Amino acid sequence: MSFLEPNLDAALTDLTRRPQVLVALDFDGVLAPIVPEPDAARTLPRSAPVLHALAALDGVHVALVSGRTLDDLRHLADPPPSASLVGSHGAQVADEHGQDVGAATTLDEGSRNLVARTSTALHEISARYPGTFVEDKPVGAALHTRQIAVREDAVAAAQSAVQGPGSWPGVRMTLGKEVVDLSVVDVDKGVALLQLREAIGLPPGSGGVVYIGDDVTDEDAFAVLDDAAGDVTVKVGEGKTGARHRIDDPDAVADVLLRILDLLGTRPATRTVMR
Repeated sequence: MSFLEPNLDAALTDLTRRPQVLVALDFDGVLAPIVPEPDAARTLPRSAPVLHALAALDGVHVALVSGRTLDDLRHLADPPPSASLVGSHGAQVADEHGQDVGAATTLDEGSRNLVARTSTALHEISARYPGTFVEDKPVGAALHTRQIAVREDAVAAAQSAVQGPGSWPGVRMTLGKEVVDLSVVDVDKGVALLQLREAIGLPPGSGGVVYIGDDVTDEDAFAVLDDAAGDVTVKVGEGKTGARHRIDDPDAVADVLLRILDLLGTRPATRTVMR
């Protein structure tokens, strides 16, 4: 028996009848609740074992797609060993074999210098606004404002980042929940998701991909999927979205994952598998 909204349950039922399935999710706000201290985030205990069980099934591929670095995802998210990991909004990618294949591996000297300048500028802004902090990444840096108690200061800090290093030539800006993420690589979660499905053998229009996200940055992933063709897009929480389905919180994400696992357990064991 499923407690999911009927339209979502029907979409997941159709998804799991396909020979190849890609289960892709954001981390913060999806697998893990949003917490004040980023290093304290962890995949919910209800979700972690289900992800591992899904990844162990033939024809099922699991991917985490996040603004976090790959190191963060490996340390905090407890991903299955075979999971594909997408970090830094697509600039870092580790495939199912653990090989780093993303754009971050090919930065030239000019790009590395721009990363250093961008980081320095954000650290200078952060020093002016106590409660903010900077997350340094291989391809850029991000200014986080979640911990600021005074909302006017959070807005001012974000504006300084947007109007300062965010406006520099060669810097790509991504605005998320309480974060200004700056990168020297022009990628996003949608581009990364398309690359993942191509590598698996699920061309656009073939269905078979479920993506669950909560942030503005996840809209890029929703936009490259096609619910009418059999993909499933799920927004976690409130806010305007291009996703067809909506659930409340990370605990509801666990319900979705459990339902997918349950449905996959009822389909025929003989399938065409492309690795």
